[in-house]
Amino acid sequence: MAYVVRVVLAAREGFSLGGFTGTVVESLVLRLTDPSLHGAGPKPFSVTPLFVGGRPVVDLAVVGPGDLLEFRVGFAGEGLARGFVERLLGGGVELFGRRVEVAEVEMRDVWLDPLPEARCFKLEFLTPTRFAVPPLYKRRRALFDFLPRPLTLFKSAVRHGRELGLLKLGAPFLRWVYTYVALTDVGCWCRRRGSCVRTVKLPNGGVARGFVGWALYRIYGKRRLADVWKTIRLMEAFNVGTGRGMGLGVVRATPLPCPGETAKDGGQR
Repeated sequence: MAYVVRVVLAAREGFSLGGFTGTVVESLVLRLTDPSLHGAGPKPFSVTPLFVGGRPVVDLAVVGPGDLLEFRVGFAGEGLARGFVERLLGGGVELFGRRVEVAEVEMRDVWLDPLPEARCFKLEFLTPTRFAVPPLYKRRRALFDFLPRPLTLFKSAVRHGRELGLLKLGAPFLRWVYTYVALTDVGCWCRRRGSCVRTVKLPNGGVARGFVGWALYRIYGKRRLADVWKTIRLMEAFNVGTGRGMGLGVVRATPLPCPGETAKDGGQR
């Protein structure tokens, strides 16, 4: 079972947020669940960074008294999710040495809502997203692919879903994705010279780089449409690519009518 816990916090006083706050949320989840999960592979949870004013804090932000902060955690297991919620409500939260109040907590089953039937969709990559490139020869450092190609995207999500025991899809589905799902457009949010790649600083002194922006996709088949949307639902809950547990690869999906179709058609022509 997969659950998403959405948490809204209210600041009692003003303070500054610095660096990539996904690692802050990850530390909070570990502290309220099981610190030994830090070395688990794969981690049975994924987080988002803190959101302030609707935007993820990946660099620097200032929080004023009464301001709201929000984050989301995806859990592979109802018991883990409920345990986190109980400890969160019972013990309170401290961020950067400041106490914050828990204003709202919502726990939802990932499969609660019906799956969309649209054959076109938009993915927004809210935090840097990167995909590991498997080596064919020995090398000293990891290499990453930043372009969210359909096969790369769904292969990452399916592999993670299978590792967590949340998906049973495999090679036949990925071959279908390769044949019938197309990347139709892509855009960037970075202001500096239109770059699609953003670098964030991590607490250990390292950095993480990845794609931020949006991408449009079109599905040219119907047979496995439900499997596509089931996988997308898990992408939203558990992120995509590498570094999911610390808040990289956060995505938001929006079903769209395909070109030449109306919203009422739902992309079914």
